[in-house]
Amino acid sequence: MAELPLPPHFDPSRVGEVSRVPYEDRAREAVVWADEHGVGPAAEDVFRLCLLAVDVQNTFCVPDFYRNLGEITQVLPSLDTHHAMQVFHAIWLVDEDGEHPAAYTLVSADDIAAGRWRVNSAVAEALGIDPDYANRHLAHYTQRLAEGGKYDLTVWPYHAMLGGIGHALVSGAKDVRARRFLQPLTNRGPAPITRWGCTG
Repeated sequence: MAELPLPPHFDPSRVGEVSRVPYEDRAREAVVWADEHGVGPAAEDVFRLCLLAVDVQNTFCVPDFYRNLGEITQVLPSLDTHHAMQVFHAIWLVDEDGEHPAAYTLVSADDIAAGRWRVNSAVAEALGIDPDYANRHLAHYTQRLAEGGKYDLTVWPYHAMLGGIGHALVSGAKDVRARRFLQPLTNRGPAPITRWGCTG
């Protein structure tokens, strides 16, 4: 299939804006645009291709995938999904003076072993986690990161907060009706005690 033109409603000067999507208009326009360019329903694809769209949320970026939409059978947005009280946010950790780390602080297993950082007991208790257990888990978690050759625990700025405008898909990423497929969402990151939502 040849590279497709951008649909008429796509305005590159507005992709960075948070805006209301006129869903009814887009649904009608999508059918016309697809027919005009010979783009059939995704269900009819013999060769199937899924675009895994990671973090296409207002808090991160805006994708430009229209030109290859005719080749994409499915778009699966993977949403970075967070709450305030998570291991990689400043509120989770305190030093001996009760101060929180700055954003982008790297926290190593050695830092935890030396007592430089510990779990904020108020946060642990608010989540129903025993503070001693939370500190043992933090030591285990940072040690596993080190043993796995991964990065140290990074304290990230608050981002992709569930329910906030930054968590929402960017308006442009919602606009894939031309292929007539269900656009499921998958959430990553809601578990409070690990970065990726798993405890492994």
